Amino acid sequence: MRRDLEDLGNDLRTARLASGLTMRAVGTRIGISPPSVLRIERGRFPPGAPPEVIARHAAAVGMRARIKVYPEGPPIRDAAQVALIRAFRERLGPATKLLLEQPVSLNAGDLRAFDATFELLGGCGLEFVTRFHDCQAQLRQALLKQRDSGLARLIFVVRATHANRRAVAAAADVIATTFPLGTRAVLKALQAGRDPGANGLVFV
Repeated sequence: MRRDLEDLGNDLRTARLASGLTMRAVGTRIGISPPSVLRIERGRFPPGAPPEVIARHAAAVGMRARIKVYPEGPPIRDAAQVALIRAFRERLGPATKLLLEQPVSLNAGDLRAFDATFELLGGCGLEFVTRFHDCQAQLRQALLKQRDSGLARLIFVVRATHANRRAVAAAADVIATTFPLGTRAVLKALQAGRDPGANGLVFV
C-alpha cells in the first residue's frame, strides 16, 4: 500500500507539472497548503486524511482517483470463462500454447495476473471477459496491467453474446483509441504466430 501511495503521489506530481500548475495553485484549488501538496506528491499522506482530499487533488490536475482491491491467492474462474479460454485456444489451433494466470510483474507485492499470455516478441497479455459491463473500469484495469508488465500487446477476448456486442458497440469510439484491432485482424496474426501490430478486441 505504501508503494501504491508513492506511485499515486508521483502520478499527481507528473500531472501537475504537465498542466503547468504550481503547488500553491493546486493547494488553493483544494483547500490545503503547498507543503501538504508536496507531502501528497511524495506519497506521505497525513494521518486521517479523508479520501476526498485525494479525489480533489486528482481533479485539480485533470485526473480521476479510484481505489481498487485485488483478490489474494489464485482467483476463482467460473465455467463460462473456462469455456471462453478453451474456445479461443481452439480458434488459434491445437498447437497454440497459452500460459494461464501469469503474474503482471515480479514484484512480490503485486498480486495481479493476466488471465493468460501468448508468446510473442515483446510479449502479449490476454484478458478473457464473459460479461462486458463497465467499459471504463474494465479497460483501464487491463491497460494498467499492460503498463506495469511492459508487455507490447494486450488482447481483450470477449464472449460473443448479444449483450456484450451491444456494450462494445456503445463504447466503440473509446475502445478504438486503445484497442484499434478487431477479431479478424487479431486472429489472423496470432494464428500465424506474429505480432498483430497493436492491441485488439476479439469476439469468440
